[in-house]
Amino acid sequence: MYEDLVEYIASQTISHNPELKSEAELLAAVTHWLNNEEINFHFKTEELVDLWETCVLVFCRERNVDLEQVLAEVRFAPDANEFTFIDLFAGIGGFNLSLQRNGGRCVFSSEWDKAAKKTYFKNYGKVPFGDINQFTGEGISEEQLDGLIPDHSILAGGFPCQPFSHAGVSARTALGLAHGFDCDTQGNLFHSIAKIAYVKQPKVVFMENVKNLVSHNDGETYEVIKKTMTTLGDDNPDKHSYVFFDSIINSQTVVAQRRVRCFMVCIREDIWNANGQRDFVFPAFDGEPIPLRRVTERTTEEEAEEYTISDKLWQGHKNRTQRNLERNTGFTAHAADLNRPSNTIVARYGKDGKECLIPQEGRNPRKLTRNECRQLFGYPEDFWIPEAKTPAYKQFGNSVVVPVVERISAAIIEYLRQ
Repeated sequence: MYEDLVEYIASQTISHNPELKSEAELLAAVTHWLNNEEINFHFKTEELVDLWETCVLVFCRERNVDLEQVLAEVRFAPDANEFTFIDLFAGIGGFNLSLQRNGGRCVFSSEWDKAAKKTYFKNYGKVPFGDINQFTGEGISEEQLDGLIPDHSILAGGFPCQPFSHAGVSARTALGLAHGFDCDTQGNLFHSIAKIAYVKQPKVVFMENVKNLVSHNDGETYEVIKKTMTTLGDDNPDKHSYVFFDSIINSQTVVAQRRVRCFMVCIREDIWNANGQRDFVFPAFDGEPIPLRRVTERTTEEEAEEYTISDKLWQGHKNRTQRNLERNTGFTAHAADLNRPSNTIVARYGKDGKECLIPQEGRNPRKLTRNECRQLFGYPEDFWIPEAKTPAYKQFGNSVVVPVVERISAAIIEYLRQ
């Protein structure tokens, strides 16, 4: 019923407001409004909200249900409201799922990829808003941003790493706020996180990126990020800076995938002071690596056959591997060792599967199935996955590992409670 309600509100909106037929953010606005009760967006009017409220009343009356029953049909609806968070560069919602499991409720999400937005909606009931720059970009004032982004306790996001120009400027200059200075971080998406953090002042900013972020551009990129967060409020007595903590974490002890990522937890300075200036401590991920065999042994023969690579592709892998070994450069493609975790699954995995090819007796190796990828990233069995393989691989390849983020989230919440 939930998807029917969303479709009904959207169709009635267009019927009464034909000019909104081409509004790209209509479904995002409807689904966020349904789940959050109150949220601003660029085309919001009192008349429009009145129409939506009427649509809900009519829809529920005709089906003899209340809105709470309809919302409860969302696959992963939040069952607690201990704190609020926003989910930026949301992908398929690894941060959302992890923070919800620790008592959180998502009040805003943003993701530009259309296929990922569909997966997000199917699982969490919200269509993420698109390009975050419509909320944080040039020409958006602090006052406008403050009205468009809901208040929240935790800002979460795995932002793409893009080059920075020059390091060493003040955080105020880096944010390009109010005074119109050249922005050191403009053009890269960390700018959006920093600008939202400056305006909304969440208690915690929780970020993830590739491990190479630390060494990118000879470390200059990472220094800009750290300096931006640790001096964020230095030029304004009404704003706080953040205390920066980070850790490089390998997922291989919680899922059967070796995925090494940089996690950053920024605690608002006044929270840190109130907590006795106690450092945030990342959870340990000790233990034995989980073998890939634990994931592949439940795959059926029919699935294995479907994902077996062709003779042409396998021969091409072997030829390129041999050439690259001889010249000591480029990638190599070998069948995976099932007694060890898989290599890192990347967004391009669907192209040829070279990162992780499953050996098979008597025939060519195969790619991981969609369901095996789900397990390698720690998503639950009832998580909705696209039927098409290519977008499924891409979405998982861009995802965080849920059990890793869930444990870090639990540590963050425990820190805030103390």
